[in-house]
Amino acid sequence: MAKAKKLPSGSWRARAYSYTDADGKKHYESFTAPTRAEAELKASEFMATKKYQERNNCTVQEALEEYIDLKKAVLSPSTIRGYMQMLHYYEPIASKRIDTLSNKTMQRFVSDLTESGLSPKSVRNIYGFLVSSVTMQAPSAHFKVTLPAKQKKRPESPSDEAVAALYHAADDKMKVCITLGMRGVRRGEIAALKYEDIKDGIAHIHADIVKDPDQKWVYKEIPKTSESDRYIRVPDFGSGEGYIVDWKPDTITKRFIELKKAVGIDIRFHDLRHYFASTAAILGIPDIYTADLGGWQRDGKTMKAVYQNNIKSMTDYYSDKVEKHLLEIVKENA
Repeated sequence: MAKAKKLPSGSWRARAYSYTDADGKKHYESFTAPTRAEAELKASEFMATKKYQERNNCTVQEALEEYIDLKKAVLSPSTIRGYMQMLHYYEPIASKRIDTLSNKTMQRFVSDLTESGLSPKSVRNIYGFLVSSVTMQAPSAHFKVTLPAKQKKRPESPSDEAVAALYHAADDKMKVCITLGMRGVRRGEIAALKYEDIKDGIAHIHADIVKDPDQKWVYKEIPKTSESDRYIRVPDFGSGEGYIVDWKPDTITKRFIELKKAVGIDIRFHDLRHYFASTAAILGIPDIYTADLGGWQRDGKTMKAVYQNNIKSMTDYYSDKVEKHLLEIVKENA
């Protein structure tokens, strides 16, 4: 039992052991209260809760599998499927007990993944899943690991001309897909859109077609609390019953690849979502409204960091505009 000590202020403080880090340093939690009994009670409650929470003797494999099992009811099928597809990466440490994991072990694991040719993003995702699984069993586990640096990219969004060329060369179903894609709608959301979801030119984006852990396509309602549940304006797609496109997401991708090869324009279907965000920025639409229309978090961080890219023709336009302005300044002050 932790013994409390009286502080100069008159209060009492009790310290309870929390964890020992990979370098052998012990860490403690402090609990202060007006009386000695209260401080010691808080410390004792912490120790009892910690003992209940910790499960250091399970293996990495067990921790990973239990994490998936506990989370599958609250995470999307695609996220769970992604976790299951990662499991083979942990074979080198799968049989290790999590209480034997050290900074050195974890760093070697990360370095080996990096040297295998995986992208920095993949390595970070694999490591993140591992740490989440381990700390669910042992909340006090702490690791200091250097992860591969994020790849810096400066992508460009498709130009107006490229999007128009693809649209005019497409068949009727692909025209609908492109029309929705350039309004920020994702593949799965397009596949899930039904005629009944559209009224008076307003489409309610509230569902997704995703693969479940068994690799089967399933219709999934988007949670009402999610930013992805939204309403957008769309042109007239006619009337009917059931799905508007009636293609699975991978069919949309396959047909789009065939189209872009035929037209000679090398972009991904998902780049239409980038095009939407970048075009909205060029048109001066406030970020909060662009985020609402595209189903991004309202703080706009992901949208601005990932989706608002340069459109080459507009970069040239603004470059010429700045150059012209600078030349006028020189001319006026010459």
